[in-house]
Amino acid sequence: MSSLSDDERRLRIANEAFAFIEGEVRPFLASGGRLWSKGSNGYPNRLRQMLQGLDKAHDVAFATDDAMRLERNQRIVEHVIPMKRIVIEIVDPGQADPRSNSGNAPIAGGPATSPAHLLAIFDTLLKKCWVTTDEHDRLNRAGRSFQWDAPDGDGWSRYTQAGVVPHRLGEQGEKSRDSSLISPEEDVI
Repeated sequence: MSSLSDDERRLRIANEAFAFIEGEVRPFLASGGRLWSKGSNGYPNRLRQMLQGLDKAHDVAFATDDAMRLERNQRIVEHVIPMKRIVIEIVDPGQADPRSNSGNAPIAGGPATSPAHLLAIFDTLLKKCWVTTDEHDRLNRAGRSFQWDAPDGDGWSRYTQAGVVPHRLGEQGEKSRDSSLISPEEDVI
């Protein structure tokens, strides 16, 4: 039995997620449902689970100094743009949480119109950062909805709010020599 290549596996995941979006999530939204509220029928969580295989394929690209002092298994992987916000961009950017966004314009070309477009949006928005447990807690307490959203697509805003300073990593997942502090201007998502 032959195993799937990485590209085939990614496309299979995207096909399944896109079929779920088209068959269940978008009809739910068309009937007045919302993704950002408690009345979301759990669709954001279900899509996050479906897309988990795509997440695992992405390397960590950023880290804080304190996280780099820890053993790899003690570091926490934090999504710069929370997965729920990525899911919302894939399904319908108009569903962006109005409590933390000034508008609902797409931040990465959403909504997805095909499995390949879903992959393009996901790959554009997914950036991961190693943080410590304390930094992770601070990021999740940074402000209203920051744990689930990136206001107007700015994933770095909660890092600034929480006082967490990431650096870009080099090729092998270690801090690169020229890894100056990341600012919203340098790596805006």
